[in-house]
Amino acid sequence: EAQLPAMPAPVIAVRHGILVAGLVLGLLGWALRALALFTAQSNFTHLVAHRKQANHVLVTEGVYKLCRHPGYLGWFVWSVSTQLVLANPFCFAAYFAVSWKFFADRIPGEEELLVDFFGEQYL
Repeated sequence: EAQLPAMPAPVIAVRHGILVAGLVLGLLGWALRALALFTAQSNFTHLVAHRKQANHVLVTEGVYKLCRHPGYLGWFVWSVSTQLVLANPFCFAAYFAVSWKFFADRIPGEEELLVDFFGEQYL
């Protein structure tokens, strides 16, 4: 029978705090992304539209009043927080860096398209 070494109470408290923070942030990120999906409805897709469709409208209600890209923010927060829950510092840093790079590359092009589609209404 193996026994785990005892951890000092402050270490347990920090680990517990990180776990709780990860769970709370994960739920908030998931909720933000879900709200973005339900608010934008058919305008929410996983592919960036390069041509404006006749039914394409600019969504400015709900969570889109608070943030231009709530789906992206929600996914980012959820993704990174999963590694807090797992207490994995290496993957936390990796998820943060890769997710940040993905959105840093994706959002500027999408912003240009939205300005082309909606002009002053988007600005």
